[in-house]
Amino acid sequence: MKRRDFLKVASGAAGGAAAVGAASARSGGDPAATGATLLQENNTTTTAGNGTATGNQSGNQTGAGGGGGLPGAGTTKTVDLVDYAFNPGTDNPLEIKPGTTVKFVWKTGGHNIVVTKQPDGADWQGHEPIEDQGFTYTHTFTVKGEYDFHCQPHKSLGMVATMKVTDNPSTPAAGQATIDPEEMGVPFQAHYVGIAAITGLIVSLVFTFYTLKYGESPNASSPNRKR
Repeated sequence: MKRRDFLKVASGAAGGAAAVGAASARSGGDPAATGATLLQENNTTTTAGNGTATGNQSGNQTGAGGGGGLPGAGTTKTVDLVDYAFNPGTDNPLEIKPGTTVKFVWKTGGHNIVVTKQPDGADWQGHEPIEDQGFTYTHTFTVKGEYDFHCQPHKSLGMVATMKVTDNPSTPAAGQATIDPEEMGVPFQAHYVGIAAITGLIVSLVFTFYTLKYGESPNASSPNRKR
């Protein structure tokens, strides 16, 4: 292959990889844009603000809109119920803005959420039924203040937590889980970005090998040229 032809192929491959990564970032994981299949969870409960509305979607789901116009509207934070702790919440309290939706995920089974303290005007009921692994429950918090809650079966083992709703959440402490880029308004599919990066790296390595092996010799650019 002539060097000029190789450069054309390498440039085209690198450009294609970059285009795939950019398109994925803009699509934000939209099934129509990426061809992905969206699977709904079968066991989900959702509550919001100062009221709830029931729905009969996949599994057991209760849904309602909430948090509109508040600083945290449209933002979702995840709290895992795993072993004998709420993460975050037990070791490092979660701080969120009003209007933020918190998604509680049962990473291990046998847990519930019992509310022991909340600000005046808030009506968070928690989720007292004990659920199995894989269950999820969401609630949108609109009233500022501190919320204390625990898992009744494992309270004696230290499964208690605190959450604070405030206009100015503190910066996550060292060791605390990093913020999901999608929660900062940068939706993207990580695996597409990874594919683009790996493709670009492979192209660079092949280009470097070709350059080191053939350099700028006449044979590299035009091996059949008469001298």
